[in-house]
Amino acid sequence: MKKHLLGFSLVTPVMVIMLVAIGLPLINSVWISFQDQRVIGGESEFVGFETYVRILLDSSFWSALGRSGTWVVVNLIVQTLLAFSAALLLQSKGWWAKSARVWVMLPWVIPTISVTIIWQWMLNSNYGVIHWALGEVGIDLGSPFSDPGVALFSIILVNSWHWFPLATVVIYGALATVPEETLEAARIDGANNRQTFFAVTLPLINPILFALGLVGSLWSFNVLDSIYLITEGGPVEATTTVPVYIYNTAFGAFRSSEAAAASVLTVLVLVTVAMLMVRFARPKEDS
Repeated sequence: MKKHLLGFSLVTPVMVIMLVAIGLPLINSVWISFQDQRVIGGESEFVGFETYVRILLDSSFWSALGRSGTWVVVNLIVQTLLAFSAALLLQSKGWWAKSARVWVMLPWVIPTISVTIIWQWMLNSNYGVIHWALGEVGIDLGSPFSDPGVALFSIILVNSWHWFPLATVVIYGALATVPEETLEAARIDGANNRQTFFAVTLPLINPILFALGLVGSLWSFNVLDSIYLITEGGPVEATTTVPVYIYNTAFGAFRSSEAAAASVLTVLVLVTVAMLMVRFARPKEDS
């Protein structure tokens, strides 16, 4: 009982902070979503579920939700590939692998505003260094942030470059937990490097990868800054994900109640997806 009381006493301050920082704004958003408030803090009156009906009938909301799904899935794939490649590089021997432990973290520590400016400059169709370099070998990159067909995927690459070091650190740590004697036993049984990785290493680190994928997906879904700083949701709403849609609804169209309703619906979607992932994608205890 004393151990439990000590644990609860240590966790309680954090729980109180979370309730204040997350619970109160969420309750306030739910309350505003049942109003007809336009400017934030302005006068309003209770309208019930009328605001939710307007959001559910808004095709732009469903389009933004679909783009958010694409954003999360492609970000997850690209960041996982980059992170695994970097983590395996860090496991190699030699001075270049040791130095990589330093420079691989550089994209992560750069502020988002700086990242967006750097990539906008490098991909600029008039003076961008990447655009010029590809043009020298006959590749016309065009203007990736202004083309509705590729704008979203261009920002995904920028966002993945910025955040893959975080996943690299987690995966590198997970790989370090794999017992060397287990890997050695697999090699003695005749398994090559590929078979050892997929049959031994990957199953052992699956629980960590699942947690990383779950948290990373929820985190990635809520990214606003990278998208808004580069395109503000354009061109032609090609990069308008749900967070951008909510922001534009609240501060562009001045419909704070509809933005709150969209936020509540988004929370419900994320909670549902998280529960489904935990229910059906969680690694088995004996894996």
